[in-house]
Amino acid sequence: MATPAKRVGHQPLSTAAAESLVREHYGIAVRAERLTGERDENFRLRNDHGADYVLKVSSPAESGEIASLQIAALRHLELTDPALPCPRLARSKAGQVQIRVTSTEHGARTAFLCSFLPGRLLFGSTRSPEQQAACGRLLARLGHALRSFEHAASRRELVWDLRQLPGLRQVCAEVPELMHAQFIAGFLERFASKISPRLSVLRRQFVHNDFNARNILVDPADEARITGVIDFGDAVHTALIADVAVGVIGQLATPENADDAIHEFVRAYGEVEPLTTEELTILPWLIAGRIVQNVVMTSWHRAHNPSSGHFDGFDASYFEWRLALAQRLVSA
Repeated sequence: MATPAKRVGHQPLSTAAAESLVREHYGIAVRAERLTGERDENFRLRNDHGADYVLKVSSPAESGEIASLQIAALRHLELTDPALPCPRLARSKAGQVQIRVTSTEHGARTAFLCSFLPGRLLFGSTRSPEQQAACGRLLARLGHALRSFEHAASRRELVWDLRQLPGLRQVCAEVPELMHAQFIAGFLERFASKISPRLSVLRRQFVHNDFNARNILVDPADEARITGVIDFGDAVHTALIADVAVGVIGQLATPENADDAIHEFVRAYGEVEPLTTEELTILPWLIAGRIVQNVVMTSWHRAHNPSSGHFDGFDASYFEWRLALAQRLVSA
């Protein structure tokens, strides 16, 4: 399976370099602010005319084909469902939706500029059944729009793909003092023998695969209204029900409302895209699997990429009750 990426080899772009890049290729004078990112470098850009953008610059370790995947997915969504609240691509002065950046200091990278979507992160919003239902319906609609998408890199091996979950056993070996290591090891063994064969025969398509509370934006004046879905960097061709499981995790705010949040999100998703009996039967294992995935990958990055900042805010207490939920889901 694909393994996590360590940040090695080239210097990151400075905010000044990002500003210069946008001025040179897009003819826009902006002020840049660095955002977090697991693999890409991301910058929020503001200009004096009230327009905001996001500049995404791929890792030098990422092939051009993979770097172009999310660009192609955004173009596809603009054509298939223009009303979806997703970022829109900007074109360079040469009329291109992506540019190539090459230097000795920064390596060879692909970059693109897109619109910055306004709104409040779901992560910091007040949760409600209406909001959970709106998220479920939107994810199903997004899946519909992506169903016909094809790309040379869409079937890549990705560590964040739940079909690749058994491969986390080798990642666990590189994580010192992994919390609840005994449960996680046992879970991964059971998943490999019991769930993976069933998952392999379920319907598949290209999906967002990262519909979490930091990639969903809501209207501050009406937090049940979703205003944006961002970050297609982990989009992949996988089991459709895996996308639902990932979406469920984004709805989990407190242990007290977890069961209701899961029910409301899945119910609303099913209104738009009915799920099969087998998909619903396997879903608790996939929700638990995503929790395990998050714990292992967060721990791995903290050990190997401590300066990235991408996983800040996820402390032991954040994962403790989620791991308890995972254990309950697979013991039911």
